[in-house]
Amino acid sequence: MAEKISDMIKKEAGIDKGAGTPDAVGDISLEKLIGIAKKKHEITLGRNLKESLKEAAGTCKSMGITIDGKDARTVIREIDDGKHDSAVAGK
Repeated sequence: MAEKISDMIKKEAGIDKGAGTPDAVGDISLEKLIGIAKKKHEITLGRNLKESLKEAAGTCKSMGITIDGKDARTVIREIDDGKHDSAVAGK
């Protein structure tokens, strides 16, 4: 069975489990999250890598994990605004 996105995020963030409260319990780099989104893109609902990355960021939010020290909602807005397009494209 394929590894779940949440398990991959926990592993990369170095935590055993997500938060049961709104407090952040870990952090993951955007670069690592992009790597996870690329690995799982074929099984996610996202039509493209950018949408799969937003889906993975949403998983971070529900688990209490920040992305490069930022709230996942902020990073999702940045993705929507195109701020991370070059990173998503691998440039």
